[in-house]
Formats: sequence, structure tokens, C-alpha cells
Amino acid sequence: MAAVRDILTHVEVQVASGKRICHHNRRQHSVASGNKCLAIHDHDGGRKNYCLACAIEILAKAKAKILDMERDIQN
Repeated sequence: MAAVRDILTHVEVQVASGKRICHHNRRQHSVASGNKCLAIHDHDGGRKNYCLACAIEILAKAKAKILDMERDIQN
């Protein structure tokens, strides 16, 4: 049987090895070294980092979109 395709290969939770900026709110948010963050890799090899507060919002939006698509497929 064929493996189920993973469509979220460009998104992962990482532990910052050094201080990182939060690309959603650069001026007020950052990720301290040793803290978790959401890392989103682009097709050019770049990466954007998001602090936990912003990551929760991003993941909630993605979850809602996935649930909408799942409902569309099932109906």
C-alpha cells in the first residue's frame, strides 16, 4: 500500500539555537535561544520564524482551513 502523502513538510516546531525574530511582529516579539518556535521554510531555502503566541494563531488558522477542506471533501 502506498504511503499517505505529508503535505506539511515545510512547517515544523524548532528549538532556537540563538535569538530569532518573529516575522509576524518583529518589533515586539522575538524567540529567545532555547525556546520553541514555529519555523516555516520557503521553496528558496529560507526560513521564517514565529514566536509561540503568533504560532498558535497561525496554526489555528491553518486548522480551520483544513477542517473546511475536509468538510468540502466529505460533502
